[in-house]
Amino acid sequence: MSFNLITKPWLPVRRRSGDTERIPPWQINDRIQEDPIVGFAWPRADFNGAAHEFLIGLLATAAPPEDEDAWDHWWAQPPTPDELQERFARYADAFDLDGAGPRFLQDHDPLGDAKSKDIALLLIDAPGENTVKENRDLFVKRSDATALCRGAAAMALFTLSVYARMGGPGLRTSLRGGGPMTTLAVVDHKDLGETLWGRLWPNVETNAAINERDPEWRRTKDDSSVFPWLAPTRTSEEGRTTSQSDVHPLQVYWGMPRRIRLVFQDSQDQACSLTGSEDSMIVRSCREKKHGVNYASETFAHPLSPYFRKRTADPHRPTKPRPGGVTYRLWPGLVCSTTDGLCKPARAIENCVSTRKSRREIRCVAFGYDMDKWKVRGWMEGEMPLWCLGSDRQGRLDHFILHATAGAEAMAQLLTKEIKAALNASRKNTFIAEAFFRRTESTFQASLREAVDAIGKNSVADDPTLPVREAFCASIAEVARDVFDYHAPMDGLEDRNMIRHVKALRRFCVALRGKGLYRAFDIERGPATSSNGKAR
Repeated sequence: MSFNLITKPWLPVRRRSGDTERIPPWQINDRIQEDPIVGFAWPRADFNGAAHEFLIGLLATAAPPEDEDAWDHWWAQPPTPDELQERFARYADAFDLDGAGPRFLQDHDPLGDAKSKDIALLLIDAPGENTVKENRDLFVKRSDATALCRGAAAMALFTLSVYARMGGPGLRTSLRGGGPMTTLAVVDHKDLGETLWGRLWPNVETNAAINERDPEWRRTKDDSSVFPWLAPTRTSEEGRTTSQSDVHPLQVYWGMPRRIRLVFQDSQDQACSLTGSEDSMIVRSCREKKHGVNYASETFAHPLSPYFRKRTADPHRPTKPRPGGVTYRLWPGLVCSTTDGLCKPARAIENCVSTRKSRREIRCVAFGYDMDKWKVRGWMEGEMPLWCLGSDRQGRLDHFILHATAGAEAMAQLLTKEIKAALNASRKNTFIAEAFFRRTESTFQASLREAVDAIGKNSVADDPTLPVREAFCASIAEVARDVFDYHAPMDGLEDRNMIRHVKALRRFCVALRGKGLYRAFDIERGPATSSNGKAR
């Protein structure tokens, strides 16, 4: 019998009590009243992130709500495991991981003439084949994943497919390009509290929303337009690309950019290198060919990704993580659209904030790989609150977020510029801005709560958050001065160019009181004051 990802218990999960177990996908709401499942328990952060995307895609494919009323019904009363099993079973044939027929996320062709590769190469952060061969992986740890159980192999394959980086000529990136950022709306249920259902269902599209992307495809009965592994691969040989109009709109969840076939062997009692679990079959290698599906990422509108563009004439492209982690610096475009229309949040975030009222508290979880082309710099993950004030007040909160972050960004750029001038440094020194944003994160969060309170108390005021922005500007200006003193200290100045240092410090202090900085905060009055009320 084949290993089917709908029927087999292969997803490791954690319950509120702390117990862990493995379940099939349809059991995500098992014992939700007594001891609900609250998260996944993979040993890798990227697997946990991808597991959310797998379940959201499965729900959107097999059990989408018809409209927002239907969404509300399953939010108020989550479906039973039996209800989900019935829905998921309709698509079980597309989720066989092994066997003689089509295989989940694997090329329709057995690829018998392709070269065999170590299974560790499916892990995105593993060094490339040539790097290992030439023993150049000095700063990239070689993976100990020499053998994977079928569940771990399935998740490694799915994770590679949804986040695939550049891999050399002919090795394609994911449907959203290399290393996309994913943002999810997370909601605690008013009766059940924190649940895995609250991390999945708020991000599931309605049938109406899916239909908006391409109504013609909704009439097809061809499952291969949704699951590309059910038919011969639409290869990218001779420069062929694949756009949204070429596939079913649901393929955004099931993109298959790489041509891979897993090689299964008898485990001979060897446990999985990643999970430690035992399986009768094990995966030690895979076969791969070049020229998989070359997705034109700018033509797809993935519901779980924020989008950006550099100019208004350019198409929107998926946002990617950047060095420094997920701080409030990234909020414009993640939790609200920028005023110039260049950056916009994921459709799932927008919809949950503006439409789905059956929630108590909303948070935004952002994650993804920070990549420099084919190089993996690290996995980024963070969480931030989403305040839903209603259409009449939400714009004022967005105004606060956009101008507070713009002002902080201007201050960080000024800080970096003048520290470099004081030290006569030529490198980018991005760590200076990163340190500034980390040190001011708690100040921003506190100011955000004050802004929400101010909007609630002064709903008729033209700009109720102005005093909050003024206080925020003054507070982070003090932090900026501390960061300057730390990286360009006066101690030892006699051994450096004193004139250069003093000029840079003077420019920095003058700019902190300048009109340009206040315009970024949308503040007309100056200068900034410290906590004791004295001007800087």
